[in-house]
Amino acid sequence: MAVGFSSYEIARSGLKVSERGLFVTGHNLSNIQTPGFTRQQAIIETNPYITEYGKNGKLFQYGLGADIQETRQIRHTFLDIVYRQENTIQGYWDTRSKAFHDVEAILNDPMGDGLQGVMNKFWDSWQELSKEPESLTARAMVRQRGQELVYYYNHIGNQLDKQQNDLNSEIQVRINEVNSITSQIAKLNTQIASQEINGDKANDYRDQRNLLLDRLSILCDAEINEMQDGQMDVTLGGYYLVTRGQSKNLYVHANAEDGEFFYPKLEGTDIKINVKSGILKGLMEARGEVPGIKGSTENGTPNYRADITFAIDVSAGNDFTTLKNSLSKYIDQLKKSGLDYNVRFITMGATSDVYNKTYDKNNIDSMLTDLTASALLEEGSATDGSFKDLVDKLTALNNAPAGFREDAEKYTYVFTNKSINGDSPAADAFIGDAVNYVNSLKAMNMKVNVITNPAYYTNGKPDASSNPEAGWSIIASGTGGSLANINGSLAGYESMFKGWNDNLVQTVKDALGNIPPSLNIVSDIKTKLNAMLNRMVNEINALQMSGTTLDGKTGVAFFEVIDSNYPFEMGNLKLSDALLSDSGLNNITASKTGAKGDNTVAKQISNLRDVDILVNSTGNVSIDEYYRNLILELGNGGMEADRIATSQATVVNAVDAQRDAISGVSMDEEMSNMMKYKFAYDASSRVLNVMDSMMETIITSLGKVGR
Repeated sequence: MAVGFSSYEIARSGLKVSERGLFVTGHNLSNIQTPGFTRQQAIIETNPYITEYGKNGKLFQYGLGADIQETRQIRHTFLDIVYRQENTIQGYWDTRSKAFHDVEAILNDPMGDGLQGVMNKFWDSWQELSKEPESLTARAMVRQRGQELVYYYNHIGNQLDKQQNDLNSEIQVRINEVNSITSQIAKLNTQIASQEINGDKANDYRDQRNLLLDRLSILCDAEINEMQDGQMDVTLGGYYLVTRGQSKNLYVHANAEDGEFFYPKLEGTDIKINVKSGILKGLMEARGEVPGIKGSTENGTPNYRADITFAIDVSAGNDFTTLKNSLSKYIDQLKKSGLDYNVRFITMGATSDVYNKTYDKNNIDSMLTDLTASALLEEGSATDGSFKDLVDKLTALNNAPAGFREDAEKYTYVFTNKSINGDSPAADAFIGDAVNYVNSLKAMNMKVNVITNPAYYTNGKPDASSNPEAGWSIIASGTGGSLANINGSLAGYESMFKGWNDNLVQTVKDALGNIPPSLNIVSDIKTKLNAMLNRMVNEINALQMSGTTLDGKTGVAFFEVIDSNYPFEMGNLKLSDALLSDSGLNNITASKTGAKGDNTVAKQISNLRDVDILVNSTGNVSIDEYYRNLILELGNGGMEADRIATSQATVVNAVDAQRDAISGVSMDEEMSNMMKYKFAYDASSRVLNVMDSMMETIITSLGKVGR
């Protein structure tokens, strides 16, 4: 112990540290209910010693009391990291779970009276009509059930659209919340740095920042990095949202690429932020990470698109009269197919050029007239057609904005009686060249059917050195196409075209319902329901139009689209005007021939529920099987999301409990500290009194001896 008046300083330091300890204890107890508060602790250290030599020549150290080193937070950084990682996953699965429940409520199957029940009543009404084909009562029932089916499909479509819009709006709200949090973190960074630059600890600012980081963790998978000066950087998807005292916002807006569906982008750029987890990711997947443009096939509109190209070798010696004569029937088949087709012609001569214009359902009737007028098929170029130039032209069309559509089935029909690159010795295509052509065509998902001389199926015409040339079979088989004889008859051509058209239509229809697995929820459900609806109403319409009405007329379509710019889908379906007219009941087709008692069409439609007209992951299935499988997948997805969300909540709560055990305020511990500091304070004050008494004795007693 020091001597003299310095002893007062030692006692005073004891009073000071005890008082500071009581301050910290009181602060902890006052904030026991404050969200995010971390208990604090006053760290006491001894003051520096004074070293002096004693009279005996030895060194002595005199203690000078105690002081407060720092007031620190009691946190476990590792648990903070674990909690935020698990919290991000929790937010993601909670969001998916809720989205599945919402979709289940909309479909209301299998336990409720949902779409399955409406379809059953519709099929049953046709069954009743097949028993009495001429009955107006049964016909009225068919029409009423048809209206109910239309209403229910459109209602489901509207509900799913509304759910997507709600999810989309919530994405915007959550992004605004992220921006609010990051801007607050940036301000707190500045406050913490300015507070701690002199060595103090900004504990309460840090509590506020940690609380914001906890909230940010459930929204997205942001990464955090604390600097040595106490400031924190926050990144998301590899981009800085907060760097020291600066923050950068995310923003969303509708655009031509994504339509009304929002994706987070970095302020001041057009960069999409790749969010991998959290509520934001869950919302985007629940809505569907697809373009929100009306008619988007990724968001549910049935994809009936087919791009068809006729590549015609116009070199001398080719005779395509049979081709011209067979195109008329092909056009009729194409018009009845229900496909959304584009047809192009490419001339293969010295170069490959796109001929005239692209034909679709609006101008297909003018195609034959155009071809005849310009004598496309009779040019008689002196140069043989080059398949290499054709592949280059197809590649250019595949990459051009107005070229092939990205999600369309692509077929090219090559008409030539020459070798792959013509019969010129200088233009031979060897095996390696042909393989390169195939790879280029497969890269754009192009199937090639070749109509040529059978002599060139296996090998082409040898070059001047008698080297073998690749045959057309490599091109056809390599791309999934086929070969046909160019010298066939008109009937053979018509049969060939019919076969190819049937194959194309079947390929497109099979692709409708067989949706590749993805994590999207509402958009996938819409796609599958629209595929089922589209196949169902197209098959019914085809059967209706193949029969005879009660008035002896050719059958009419049962369903029609509301907007002719889009195919049959939920929200774009109605009963045909012919059925809603005064004589509408007579226009329901039950008979094939119109003969009394003929119920052929009614029976075919009533049996359609059990016919395998759809394809899903299990293979060919009927409409009922397809819908049951859809409901099963939906139920399994919801159950999985519930299970993971529940188990994840257990993990998050366990980690949070561990954090709270370390960082939370304990009443017992704080009461113990309170008593400790109180007694220490009393003891220090007692020391001060003793010292004061000693000094009084010295001052008042000195000089009295000898009086």
